[in-house]
Amino acid sequence: MASSYRCRAARALGTLALAALLAAASASAADPTAAWPIERWAGDQRAATAADAPAPAMARIAASRPWQVCAVYPHLKDSYWLAVNYGMVEEARALGVGLRVLESGGYAGLARQREHVAGCLADERVDALLVGTVSLAGLDDLLAPARTRKPVLALVNDIDADVVRGKVGVPWYQLGAKIGGWLAARHPAGSAPVDIAWFPGLEDAGWVDFIDRGFRDAIADSAVRIASVRWGDTGRSIQRRLVEEVLDAHPRLDYLVGNAPMAEAAIAELRRRGREDEVGIVSSYLTPGVHSGLLRGRILVSVTDFPVLQGRMAMRQVLRALEGLAIEPHVGPAVELVDAARLERFPVDWMLPPAGFVPVYEVAPTRP
Repeated sequence: MASSYRCRAARALGTLALAALLAAASASAADPTAAWPIERWAGDQRAATAADAPAPAMARIAASRPWQVCAVYPHLKDSYWLAVNYGMVEEARALGVGLRVLESGGYAGLARQREHVAGCLADERVDALLVGTVSLAGLDDLLAPARTRKPVLALVNDIDADVVRGKVGVPWYQLGAKIGGWLAARHPAGSAPVDIAWFPGLEDAGWVDFIDRGFRDAIADSAVRIASVRWGDTGRSIQRRLVEEVLDAHPRLDYLVGNAPMAEAAIAELRRRGREDEVGIVSSYLTPGVHSGLLRGRILVSVTDFPVLQGRMAMRQVLRALEGLAIEPHVGPAVELVDAARLERFPVDWMLPPAGFVPVYEVAPTRP
């Protein structure tokens, strides 16, 4: 297979580097005062900024009163949103701000999310709302009338800029574009074609379209061919079944590419079939399972958008809004391509919660 040598080389690198990287990761607890990799964003790309423009203002400030923030998530059933939760909870405690977390049951849970959002907006005890929407436009009618009454900020997932005061997150387009660009650079136009299976995620989820567009744009002028596309919810069991179906139908694939639960499931399935040295795995975002797979050389490459930092940044931005300070229209971490060697550049708890962390749904305010 075209990728057999590459897979073996990546695994060798992972084995040699594993001890050093684990030591670096364990020693790199996130320092809340450290310089974060922050970008201004606009649409799918980095924002065009004047050369003399100041860096985004994300310094920690003190709360002047016991503010109460309501946060509505799509779900808390995977490690990505668990990482966001960890960052928000830790920063809320550091700031002395109250935090209440509600989850919507998944990306099919728009009705439940609307109920949560309406409740937070109507609750006089809630001073601000952070919302990770399950639908790009599904909350517009609720949020538009409320944005002048209390701060409403988008959290992680994109939404119409006209219905929120600001966004904290990255363009999901960039996650697809980064891994697509990596593949295109390895297999440029004119080189031997390679066949991939592409697993974007749930077709109706708002974030999936952005990743799909970014990926397809990046591989458009390359030797990478999409032999199969499998849409599906990012539950581990669903993605495992999709991987099985693809491998049964396409015995000569070079790569499995897509969402993190797919990448995690693919490790065991390829090993079961004795094909781990024939098929490369590429993930479109980072989870603990993907992180481990990268270190062991089982996953070739991924991207990270630092979900823990996104949670921390969201709490800092919403506090600035509550205190009447200016906030960025769209700010978030940089999107970084990571493999076994590149992981050591970043503290692990900018990306992942600590082992054993469980969701926290309530943080009491502590500021007077």
